[in-house]
Amino acid sequence: MGKPKILKLILKNFVSKPATLHYPLKEYRVIKFPYEHTLIEEDARGRHYADLTKCTGCSLCKLDCPADAIEMIPIPEGYEAPKINPRKIYPVVNYFRCVFCYRCVTICPVNAYITTSEYRLASPESIDSSQLSLSTLKKASGG
Repeated sequence: MGKPKILKLILKNFVSKPATLHYPLKEYRVIKFPYEHTLIEEDARGRHYADLTKCTGCSLCKLDCPADAIEMIPIPEGYEAPKINPRKIYPVVNYFRCVFCYRCVTICPVNAYITTSEYRLASPESIDSSQLSLSTLKKASGG
């Protein structure tokens, strides 16, 4: 149990292939190793957002969220707010705080949440569901 065994182990590991797969983000990879996408189940809990054509702005999802990851914010100018949403507010899910329990999806009385199995949410910027939710609304006609 001395230096010869450790040196042998170091040399063996130095020339062997990596034991792990690199995450497929090409801009961060310096050494080009082959990578594989992980297969996930279709019903995996991933990114979710509100369909604002169905959302009534009732805030039940915000109230029931155990991680306090949902904030109700006003629909910005430039979008047509649906008549079923008189308060003109919508839920924004902060994915960094979310624990993906889907209680918001379950409690929604109008089934306004769209669920996906998208799990790749790592980002240097803060990410939330605002752009996905606003993409379900029509832009207001300028006039």
